[in-house]
Amino acid sequence: MTATSHAPTAEPVKERLFYGWIILLACFMVTTVASGTMMGFGVFITPMAEDMGWSHSALSFSYAMSAMVTGVGVLIIGSFMHTHSVRFIFFISTIVHCFGIYMTSTATSIEGFYFWYGFIASAGRSAFFLSTTTLMTRWFEKRRGLVMGIMMSGNGVGPFVFSPIITWMIFQWGWQTAYVVLSVVMTVFLTASCALIRNHPHEMGLTPYGHNPDAAPVQPRPVSPTKVSGPPRKERSLWGDVLRMEGFWALASINFFCCLCHSIPLVHVVGFALNAGLSAFAASWVLSIMSISSVIGRIYWGMFADRHGARFALTITLFMQGALILWLVNTQDPVIFFLYAVLWGFGYGGVGTQYGMVSREVFGQRLFGPGYAGQNAFAMVGMSVGGFLGGYLFDISHGYVTSWLISFTAGLISSFVAMDLLVQNERAKAAQAAAAAPVVQPLPAPEPAASAV
Repeated sequence: MTATSHAPTAEPVKERLFYGWIILLACFMVTTVASGTMMGFGVFITPMAEDMGWSHSALSFSYAMSAMVTGVGVLIIGSFMHTHSVRFIFFISTIVHCFGIYMTSTATSIEGFYFWYGFIASAGRSAFFLSTTTLMTRWFEKRRGLVMGIMMSGNGVGPFVFSPIITWMIFQWGWQTAYVVLSVVMTVFLTASCALIRNHPHEMGLTPYGHNPDAAPVQPRPVSPTKVSGPPRKERSLWGDVLRMEGFWALASINFFCCLCHSIPLVHVVGFALNAGLSAFAASWVLSIMSISSVIGRIYWGMFADRHGARFALTITLFMQGALILWLVNTQDPVIFFLYAVLWGFGYGGVGTQYGMVSREVFGQRLFGPGYAGQNAFAMVGMSVGGFLGGYLFDISHGYVTSWLISFTAGLISSFVAMDLLVQNERAKAAQAAAAAPVVQPLPAPEPAASAV
């Protein structure tokens, strides 16, 4: 009888969950909590003005100061985001931001409020949106539009969840206690996100999702490339390369006018709804519906960008964001408020989803950090101008009509510049196709036949 050997059967290896999805979850939590406290600022304006006797323009200036400080912080952080640990930068930012939010509750003067909310908390917030976008572009190459849409949808979920809760806390306990609770909630969620974050796939022996090793990286194109004869010059700095790019200045202009456009309704739509006769809770729900509609918009327009291109999606959503502002002029009907919130939020949500993808196309991997940081600095300037202008014009005219018209104009300008950026891309594609096409040499002309004598 022969003994039969039974070789062990190898079990099929189960495919592990790609860790990039965990990074996406962590980044979603960051954008949700950070945007909930930032965009929820409009809910605080009227209660703080009534309690402390501060004017709307004084409180709006704190929002403007916050945006400016965030813009400067983004420039600083973006300069070394590609050389330092994103996780470490995020951890330090979490400590600074949460401490600033907590100390905001102790402010008894407008100067103290400017310092703790406008400077300290905003300096800490500088790294949040830049780090999350950087991580998404590092961990995903395929379905980048979808994952950016999911991550950026936190900017809509945050105000949707936090605005009614903040309103309830203010009515129950006052605005000071509301800031204390917000600081505790932010500390818990941001610390958990920091524990999940990893800087790069290669740290875990992974490659980006959908990575194609055969794809050649596209080098960014300067504004006026010139041939230089003679000895080679020293390599320019990253910022030098970025500032020479035509695409950078186009994106910077788009970000400025885009944020000027949407910062006015985001900060002042609650106050406008209160003046129109809506209750405090109904007014806060206008902002909440805008936010949850933007969640749907971010995901939809992210998938749209995967199919039709991020620049085309950016142009459409910028036009929607600007044109629909006209609905707010002299609006008093609650139904119109809520219809506006649904439609405007859908367009506004799609705008932010595109910037990371367009920036990666324009700047490439090497210049993404400073390029994206630079355009975000312009965005923060737009946010500060729009946020302050809405309150200042209200104190002068006791209305928001002029603010809505300015917002509408800025939205149209941003969409026209985005259209030019789209045309630039089409020209670049045509030039690449022409360069790749084989050159057909013309056939030599036949020699004339010798005439017979």
